[in-house]
Amino acid sequence: MEIVSSKDICILCREVLRLIDKRMIDHGARVGYILYRMLQCDGNFEDFEMAEYALLGMIHDIGAYKVEKKADILKFDVTDTMPHSIYGSLFLKYISPMADRSKIIMYHHLDYSQLVNVEYDERHKKIANFLNFASLLDIYNNSMGEKFDYSRLRAYEGTKFSKECFQSFDQAQVKYDIFQRLKSGEWQEDLEAAFEDVLFSDEEKDKFIDVLMYISGFRVEYNVVDTVTSTCVAREIANRMGGISGDDMSALYYASLLHDVGMLTVPLEIIDAPRKLTDEEFKTIRKHVEVTELLLRGRVNETVTNIAVSHHERGDGSGYPKKIRAEDMNIPMRILQVADTVTGLTCIRKFRDPKPKDAVISILADEVRHNRFHRGIVLTFVNNYDEIMSIVNKRSEEVMANWKKLNSQYETVSKSISK
Repeated sequence: MEIVSSKDICILCREVLRLIDKRMIDHGARVGYILYRMLQCDGNFEDFEMAEYALLGMIHDIGAYKVEKKADILKFDVTDTMPHSIYGSLFLKYISPMADRSKIIMYHHLDYSQLVNVEYDERHKKIANFLNFASLLDIYNNSMGEKFDYSRLRAYEGTKFSKECFQSFDQAQVKYDIFQRLKSGEWQEDLEAAFEDVLFSDEEKDKFIDVLMYISGFRVEYNVVDTVTSTCVAREIANRMGGISGDDMSALYYASLLHDVGMLTVPLEIIDAPRKLTDEEFKTIRKHVEVTELLLRGRVNETVTNIAVSHHERGDGSGYPKKIRAEDMNIPMRILQVADTVTGLTCIRKFRDPKPKDAVISILADEVRHNRFHRGIVLTFVNNYDEIMSIVNKRSEEVMANWKKLNSQYETVSKSISK
């Protein structure tokens, strides 16, 4: 069972980042498109390579989501370029399946005259320079519109940008009418068509799904622990219950990873509110399921999507958003409902400490009494509580260690460069 296509992995990355900052990822997507057209005219890359570099171009500012407080693209992409370049490079190195191309992000703001002296793969240095050009071109074109005169950039030929860079863009402009397609919006269809040529292995797809999990930690780190908790609890319950097919186990795992992605649209002041929420705030939170469905439907395997968007449904029909009842749910759906609840009760929040074991069991038992949760699922979790939560804690520590390693490396590299 294919969970998600390579093309849809690219689109999911774009859409998840768009939930955090639409303006920043739209800049990245346009850059990816410009870079793709330039590489087509360069003529030295295979279709799948150009498509993957288009993805790299699209997420080239991923470090800015973490280290920049405000999305002032002109500032961090033109005048203060190193912080987000360093973090983005390290993020790709430690988190993504694109570790071999991570230094492209590190070097993509270096002038050509500096880049030629760097000991690095020549093809990747070319990509870094093309990416720098595409990024600057989009910033000026997007901010100045009809007033932008591309010919002014030629003053930088041989210093900031290579001669090859201008040759490739000149050909691309003539062949594809880039400025007009950027203006009309047609470039978006072109970019999605390019992603048809991406060829990720199943292992690479898995790593990109993990990337989406870590992206949620750009806002608050506990989002990563929440996702780890949900996936571990769901998997361990399913393993201990038995009778669940391999395809359903896979679907449950991916649904657990992706089920709360819509929460990125909920303001932190609501999520972290140390008080009872208003009716309007509850409505805002509940919309996260609809956002998740809008994001996943048609891009991720239908079984995965159905499980993910059912995590707030309840057996008695009191859940949301569709108020479906037990007879219309499958076991993976009901497992994720319990796992998500356990996550909310046992994970740290700004306004409260995690619930102790007795309290968690009491709450779950009450849900069973009211026919909201599946009795067998809850019993499986309760009877294996200590063992399951031990696995959760171990996995959370592993994931957060990787996260801390990334942040520590960022501080070390930043200090080294500043000296």
